[in-house]
Amino acid sequence: SWTWPMITRRTCRVALGGVVPRSAAACRHAAVEHAAARRFATEGSEERDNAPSWRANGQSALERSGWKPTGDLSDQSHIPQVKVHARDGRQKKKVLVLCTGGTLTMAPDPSLNDGLAPVEGALSQWMQQMEELQQSEMPDVQVHEYSPLLDSSDMGPCQWARIATDIHENYLSFDGFVVLTGTDTMAFAASALSFMLENLGKPVIFTGSQIPLCEPHNDARHNLIMSLIFASRDSVNEVAIFFHDRLLRGCRSTKVNTHRLLAFDSPNLLPLANVGITIDEEEHLLLPQPRGQLRVHTEMDTRLLTIRLCPGFDDSVVKYAVEHPDSELRALVLQLYGTGNLPSVKKEFLDTLKRATDRGVLVVATTQCLSGSVVLGHYAVGHALEAAGVVGAADMTVEAACSKLAYLFGRGDLDNEEIARLMPVSLRGEVTPPEGGAVQQSHSPSASDHTPSRREVVFGAHHFTYQNMYRDGYGGMKAAASGRAAVYDTSGLAGFRRWVVDLGLPAGLGLLAAPMRAGASTCATLVVYADTDLHE
Repeated sequence: SWTWPMITRRTCRVALGGVVPRSAAACRHAAVEHAAARRFATEGSEERDNAPSWRANGQSALERSGWKPTGDLSDQSHIPQVKVHARDGRQKKKVLVLCTGGTLTMAPDPSLNDGLAPVEGALSQWMQQMEELQQSEMPDVQVHEYSPLLDSSDMGPCQWARIATDIHENYLSFDGFVVLTGTDTMAFAASALSFMLENLGKPVIFTGSQIPLCEPHNDARHNLIMSLIFASRDSVNEVAIFFHDRLLRGCRSTKVNTHRLLAFDSPNLLPLANVGITIDEEEHLLLPQPRGQLRVHTEMDTRLLTIRLCPGFDDSVVKYAVEHPDSELRALVLQLYGTGNLPSVKKEFLDTLKRATDRGVLVVATTQCLSGSVVLGHYAVGHALEAAGVVGAADMTVEAACSKLAYLFGRGDLDNEEIARLMPVSLRGEVTPPEGGAVQQSHSPSASDHTPSRREVVFGAHHFTYQNMYRDGYGGMKAAASGRAAVYDTSGLAGFRRWVVDLGLPAGLGLLAAPMRAGASTCATLVVYADTDLHE
């Protein structure tokens, strides 16, 4: 079972020498100090308990995976950590490192003919010996190692939910989080956490290594130190992956190499930051601060199947998976050729996809290409796929598409039609809005005009109606289409105040549309949110 001994913070603290009892005064101080954090951790628990979730044969996803908690977890709002260093009491950023395993924590095991295996407790010892972490510029670091440490191939939705829950329960106690995991499924984990953590206002940085930390030459030390630095920066408010020399958006990343140190790439989005002599952040790509409190979605409905087509494939396998009477398949993700093509002569396969959509199976088309986008209407066969009810995933990675489907189905409050509409819409910055979006303005406000102007933004087939809310003296707002629907404010940034939007979507999806900023000093970024809190 993927558990650990829970220690009550009011009675003891964790140190390298073991459990050290606290004095009565210290216990009372700790109780007062963390009362707010406990209230926050339990806030919304009734809502989560009553939220619909998928259960097969009377079991939840955690129960089906074999994960079983030990003891009563109802009042455990904090997990035990090992302090890496002792400070002098000065105010420092605090970062929590959650270690799940992976190559970074491994060492040769004689019982496996010197094959690599995770070593529990080694990370804490190594980090305490790292002189870089003692420098005043570095944040206070606390480490928590899960037990047992897992190979990333053994990581799945139940472990991702555990990580998301621990981040939520420790959200007020730390300024950022670093998640150490194996590289093989890191892109899946980062994509899943991106959707699980709604309204995330702090950095959650995934990292690992290609070479274990115990080796003389390794990439683990650099990746770990830089991840701690990014986890302590105020500019990052999202789930990201740091590897080698770049910070990548988690839901845009994919593993591209098994042997080189530059193992990850973000094919359809530039890195959020590049590390050389200096740290160069692409500020216009970073997600803004959220407008609501953190919400955690731990139910991921993974009843989906991904199929990568190859010339001459036998479509009877897909037919069997879709039409079997005992099948509980919710979604079928197809990795098609190019912009979303398949053999036009396979009429029976198109009929199978049509019957699948009629049975309630959502069919999503992605591309086999490393970069680029699915455009179903580009060729005749694409029109046939659209007629069969297939939904294009635009330029999402397979990892992001699968995680997004699992998240949307796991919410339990969306039907297939709503999920199909949301697939090409950016919720966490996972997809690029279609090119050629038009911004239409019904009237141009002046400095003396206080009536909000209604506008319509058109991204392909998606029409978003919004209002421009402005104040006295901030007139001259003018919208124009440019590239990826960037919006320009000719009166300067002072006139750009707030955008309130009603998209007719379920509340709390944290929609982010068109996070682009042009190079001109007078431009403003159009950020549109779908959150009921904004309508006040």
